[in-house]
Amino acid sequence: MVMEWTITNFLFANTVLIISSILQRVTGISVGMIIVPFLALISYTLIPVPIVLASLTLTIMMTLQGKEYIDFKGSIKIFIGMLIGILTSIFIISTIKFEHLGAIFGLFILTSVLISLKVKSFKLKSSAIYFGGFLAGIMGTMAAVGGQILALIYQNHPLPVIKATLAFLYTLFSVSMLTIFYFYNHFNYSQFISGLFLMPGFIIGFLISPIFTKHFNPKYSKTIVLISATSGALVLIYQSLF
Repeated sequence: MVMEWTITNFLFANTVLIISSILQRVTGISVGMIIVPFLALISYTLIPVPIVLASLTLTIMMTLQGKEYIDFKGSIKIFIGMLIGILTSIFIISTIKFEHLGAIFGLFILTSVLISLKVKSFKLKSSAIYFGGFLAGIMGTMAAVGGQILALIYQNHPLPVIKATLAFLYTLFSVSMLTIFYFYNHFNYSQFISGLFLMPGFIIGFLISPIFTKHFNPKYSKTIVLISATSGALVLIYQSLF
């Protein structure tokens, strides 16, 4: 299925991405939970490839901005798990019926919300890091919402480390996923064009976010993210099943 872009779709999608980019830069929280349900309302074809491609503009800029805070040692272990998760997802995706994608996206988003709400502590054992990377790889590949797993792993680190390391991991994940999808024929020209159409929202959000930073309380921002994500997920599940 090919995505047909209209001016309305373009403006709506990029407005969502501008707001989400601001929230991500301010809080360090992955806002894929917000982005996915709203973009899925436009077209399921925007997930995961176009949005992952477009998000590279944001994650690369955030990585470069906070490069001195990146936890490279931990990132290597997580990335190995991510690669296994991406490869596993390739085989899962090939068996899913298109009309069921909304329910699958919604369930993954609700899982991310529950992780954010319920899990308060996490011990960084090597096995847990690898497995966390694996889960992030699967959730990121299937529904572009693997960020909550990574945030869970790094939750006890300083905010600059969280923001920089997660941006670095998102970048590694995105490049790897797109490369693997290309070789397995899951990345085509129409998805590439859709990704380009989504890039302005991430770029504008990154550039104007400093204006809003002083007005945001991270505590309330997280609440906004989780409420929006839950609402969007329930709408997706309802539309897919009924």
